[in-house]
Amino acid sequence: MRSSGSRNRQYAARRRTSLLPILLLVLLLGGTGYLACTLFSGSSRPDGTAETKAPPAEARESVAVLPEGVGEDDRWVRIDKSAFRLDYIEGREIVASFSVALGLVPGNKERRGDCKTPEGLFEIEQIQDSSWWTHDFGDGKGPIGGAYGPWFLRLKTGWQGIGIHGTHDPDSIGTLVTEGCIRLLNENVLWLRERVAVGTKVLIEP
Repeated sequence: MRSSGSRNRQYAARRRTSLLPILLLVLLLGGTGYLACTLFSGSSRPDGTAETKAPPAEARESVAVLPEGVGEDDRWVRIDKSAFRLDYIEGREIVASFSVALGLVPGNKERRGDCKTPEGLFEIEQIQDSSWWTHDFGDGKGPIGGAYGPWFLRLKTGWQGIGIHGTHDPDSIGTLVTEGCIRLLNENVLWLRERVAVGTKVLIEP
């Protein structure tokens, strides 16, 4: 007569054996899913070249409201000062969003030198290579090279020297720090420069 302990050991062995096919199936399906993600989430085109993508958006909506003077087929830029965000938009589609730095003093610009970012609907009037420009921030460090990044997108605002540009100080993005300009990370202003032109509308909202 077999002992109850012997019967329990045999039952446990049969249970482990019956679970083995299930475990193998789970592993197989998991591996297949991983392989599918690897194959279909790549960024290469069929010809093998890398696809150019917008940098990751800091914040995104699905649809933008067209301001007066901007058409369904226009490319334009919207700056939301309250969110420290710049949106690049094609028609109503928000293609990409980036964090920005803004004027040191909140509110709409009222006078020259007040360090406020102006609000309203403007347009780009010049696109300038600013890679060689310097700026003295008055902090005792003297002129700083690369202060404006690679490009300066000068805006026709009625105020002198207001534009969208890069920076030598990435940590400043997302803060109130400029003399009234809109400051982007250099890689983001490079991306934006490829998609805008003189005459592109720029809406700056409070």
